Amino acid sequence: MFFRSTATAVAALSLAGAMAGSLAGVAQAQDAPGGDGPVTNVDRIVVTATPLEQTTDELAAPVTIVDRDEIVSSGAATLGELLKYKPGVTDSSFAPGASRPIIRGLDNFRIRIQENGIGSQDVSALSEDHAIPFDPFTAQSVEVIRGPATLRFGSEAIGGVVSVLNNRIPQFAPEGGFDGEIFGSFETADQGLDVGALLDFSVGRFAGHLDGFARDKDDYDTPDGKQPNSFVDAGGAAAGGSILFDNGFLGASVQLYETEYGLPGGEAAENEIFIDLRQVKVNAAGEITDLDGFIQTIRGQIGYADYTHDEVEGTTSEIKSTYFNEAVEGRAEIVHAPIAGFEGAVGVQVSSRDLSAGGEGGELIAPSTDNRFAAFIFEEVTVVDGAVLQLGGRIEQVNVEGFGVEVTELAPATNGGVTEIDTLGADRDLDFTPLSASAAIVVDLVEATTVGFTVQYAERAPSLLELFAKGPHEATETFEIGDPNLGKESAFSLEVTAKRVAGPFRFEAAAYRTSYKDFIFKSSTGNSCGEEFGECAVGDGEELEQIVYAANDATFIGGEIGAEWDAFTFASGGILGFDGQFDLVRATFDEGGDVPRIPPMRLGGGVFYKQGGFFSRIGVIHAFEQDDVAFNEDPTDGFTDLSAQASYAFETPDGQPGFEIGIVGSNLLDDDIRNHSSFKKADVLLPGASARVYGRIKF
Repeated sequence: MFFRSTATAVAALSLAGAMAGSLAGVAQAQDAPGGDGPVTNVDRIVVTATPLEQTTDELAAPVTIVDRDEIVSSGAATLGELLKYKPGVTDSSFAPGASRPIIRGLDNFRIRIQENGIGSQDVSALSEDHAIPFDPFTAQSVEVIRGPATLRFGSEAIGGVVSVLNNRIPQFAPEGGFDGEIFGSFETADQGLDVGALLDFSVGRFAGHLDGFARDKDDYDTPDGKQPNSFVDAGGAAAGGSILFDNGFLGASVQLYETEYGLPGGEAAENEIFIDLRQVKVNAAGEITDLDGFIQTIRGQIGYADYTHDEVEGTTSEIKSTYFNEAVEGRAEIVHAPIAGFEGAVGVQVSSRDLSAGGEGGELIAPSTDNRFAAFIFEEVTVVDGAVLQLGGRIEQVNVEGFGVEVTELAPATNGGVTEIDTLGADRDLDFTPLSASAAIVVDLVEATTVGFTVQYAERAPSLLELFAKGPHEATETFEIGDPNLGKESAFSLEVTAKRVAGPFRFEAAAYRTSYKDFIFKSSTGNSCGEEFGECAVGDGEELEQIVYAANDATFIGGEIGAEWDAFTFASGGILGFDGQFDLVRATFDEGGDVPRIPPMRLGGGVFYKQGGFFSRIGVIHAFEQDDVAFNEDPTDGFTDLSAQASYAFETPDGQPGFEIGIVGSNLLDDDIRNHSSFKKADVLLPGASARVYGRIKF
């Protein structure tokens, strides 16, 4: 595995430096504290939540934006780790190298992960031990759209979207002809060394981009000692270029991501199982704006990815499973001139995916395909002064093919436990037509303060695994059984939001209620299985927990708030302030019982001081005990995570960005932290007290 040694990592660092300016079409944000506390950005155009160029206060949907400075100070190796303490967001934390974001208690097939508008094109939604092949270091910003975002992105965004934005396909020429950044950090808990570099440059009408990074982390420390088999070794590089026009661009990029990471906890740690992952991705994009006539903007994107990973037993060097995923996705949008006061856009999206697996992975799921085509529309109109109505709709056509098994007998005394399966099964060719529609109104109350009201109906087609799972899943120590007779899942949502994005006191708050019909979930039957269908039995006598994919009506009720207050401004120019956050989600089945692995209520806050290039913050977040648990699920104790950070950014003599150095401490109380949403919560403690020092040079 390349990038394994520090010497090779430093070689990656020498690729180049990076872009200091912001992504094209994204205005600069007001200074805000970094770290784990809530951050409110202002004047940021949310380029993925809507086809129109709008700031966060112009949207009814709640949107969190993590900017470049916070990405660097966090040192996060995964998107889940980067976002885990944002209001309404937590992470799966299956392994340090594999942690997907969870939004309002929803994960995997309900949360779309995308980069510059194109999906991640991986298998991370199939299992919590599978990584997203993207490193936060290369991002300029990350947007989190909480709540259904199906209108623009499809039924796989029924729970929300995590959108990564970077400059791998440049949309503008950097000022002065080039921008660069070199970065490095060291962390005590895992002896982790991270290095990276980015560079943007231009020659005439050509703009180019290069980036590279490497991470090397050993098994991390916990309050109880080392967490065996928790290492991470990751590296990647990308190159892209665009031809720039007076009113647009046309460009492409190619990128490589590789990682090896261990799976901690249980038999995976005992057998030193690790994942060896590789993805090559090629993307292209273009946009033309300021057109005369009915069509004002045309934009399009297309991406192709070739993904593979091996699950290796380290004690024997035997490859236990191999997953292959080949995918292509494209989308096109046009923004039209106003019609009777309506401004908006229409678009189409198409995707195709071939998934296959070998070894034990082949026992879990046979070769399967997923093909989708969709059309969508987004419109808005000012109904009265200060009140904007936003409307949207989407129709999809989804075709999936795979090998499905039929349940022939259930054990009614054990929550639908399967005791006999038609192991012959049959090839299935299934079609679904998910529909989505939304109406929202945004009211401007006073300067920079808005309220929004949203009603939305969304449908989701079941995923390949939910339909066609049929065997052992060693990483989660489960035997999973899909149901090829599952139908569409639907969600009806009501949400109210309030935002203030400017001034000394800033906040964003949301409250919601979502009613699901035929909510698809993993149901623990209370039975167990060996490696084959014939070894499934009532009770827990076998090594694997029996899981069936089932559907039941469910209701999610919750809310979140993040606030920030610049309390005192001193004559020296320094600002002393406070921030706070709260989130809660309660998810129950309509027939009784709790939805599994729902995050606990959390409350946090901090105090910060900033002046010129200096920033410091002390913060704390407390997760309460979670005892609202599903059948066969254990409760989880609460925890308190105390953090602190300080950084200073030096400027060059001409006032340009120069050198920044910082230190960040996490879990300073050395508390036992277990993530209730994790399948590994009983076996895996998250890192104990740790300190990380980092530095970066901008040029």
